[in-house]
Amino acid sequence: MTIKHVSVLALILLGSLTASAQKLQDVPLPPSQNPSGSDLPIAGGVWAGNTLYVSGWLDPDRKTHPDTTSQTVAILKDLQTFLASQKLTMGNVAMMRVYLGPDPAKDNKIDFAGMTAGYRQFFGTKEQPHKPARTTLQASLPAVSSGGLVEIDLIAVRPK
Repeated sequence: MTIKHVSVLALILLGSLTASAQKLQDVPLPPSQNPSGSDLPIAGGVWAGNTLYVSGWLDPDRKTHPDTTSQTVAILKDLQTFLASQKLTMGNVAMMRVYLGPDPAKDNKIDFAGMTAGYRQFFGTKEQPHKPARTTLQASLPAVSSGGLVEIDLIAVRPK
């Protein structure tokens, strides 16, 4: 490879790095996810270009929702509200990760069927036919001590 080729290659790489650099914009946690209004070191979401990365979400009423299905529905409703505040819908969700914790009512096993029952109310329906990519993981949730059985994070994309 000649000096000329190396120079051209360096310019191409520099140009692609500059083009891919995007300004990040933090979106604060809503009161449903931070009821005390504490100064937490996380954002509710972060915009990078047309993509919104949303932090892990818990059921804001998990003490009154003792099962995986009701917590999944409550989280997805709260996420729907958060997305709407960003002018997005569930139809904009590209990727979702669901973390399931052990359910004491199910012999400390995860309730995948319960999560799926709640999830199906929001995706692949007549009203909202879009189905995002999804990963479901068994996890040791920090919120389990307060009744948390489910945590969900997602990535949504605003159409250009």
